[in-house]
Order: sequence, then C-alpha cells, then structure tokens
Amino acid sequence: MPRVVHFELVTDDAERISKFYEKAFDWKVQKWEGPMDYWFLMTGDEKEPGIDGAFGMRQSPDDVVVNTIDVDNVDKYIKLVEENGGEIVRPKQVIPGVGYLAYFKDTEGNLWGMMQSDASIE
Repeated sequence: MPRVVHFELVTDDAERISKFYEKAFDWKVQKWEGPMDYWFLMTGDEKEPGIDGAFGMRQSPDDVVVNTIDVDNVDKYIKLVEENGGEIVRPKQVIPGVGYLAYFKDTEGNLWGMMQSDASIE
C-alpha cells in the first residue's frame, strides 16, 4: 500500500531555514549533491515514528508544502489519480539517481507528490 514517506518545504533563504530547523527542533540539514539546490532534513532516527523531508528554493509565490507518497509505478498511479478525479500538475520527471516523480492535486485541490524509487535512473 502506498504511504507518505517524505515532506518538502520551500524557502527563499537556505541558510535562514537551515538555522531555524537546526536550532528549533535539532533537525540535521544536508545539501544534496544532485543537479539542483535541495537540502535534506533528517528529523530523527529510525527508532522514532515520523518521516524525513527536505527543502528547495521557492520558484513561484504559489509554492506550498508537498507531501510525497511512495508508489511502485508512477505511470500506474498517474492513471489512477486521473480516473478518480485528480489532476496531474507536474508530469512524470526523472530525478537522477533517485527515481521518477510526478505532482498531482486531489479532488479538493491539495498538492501531493508521488515517487517511484529507482537509483539506477540517470
């Protein structure tokens, strides 16, 4: 069953948001070595409940928090989202070394990501 596995925040200032979460919650911040400005947020260890997240640079004033669902096949779930009244707002894209990602809105306008892991993808 697909589950929420990741959250994503947006920022205008990577240093400011890093300091905030490090000092307020003791979260660890690590810059991704990939092709875009992206930082991982480690919110705890595997013994505690919860999920980790990340933040990226704001690209639009409309950017919002996005929760991401782990799926076994993005194409399959794109079809299921559309068949059930959702809307694909960012088509399937490749994230090198990570997998495939697409964004959708549910029937109430909530924005979500769905990720199919595939570390071999370039």
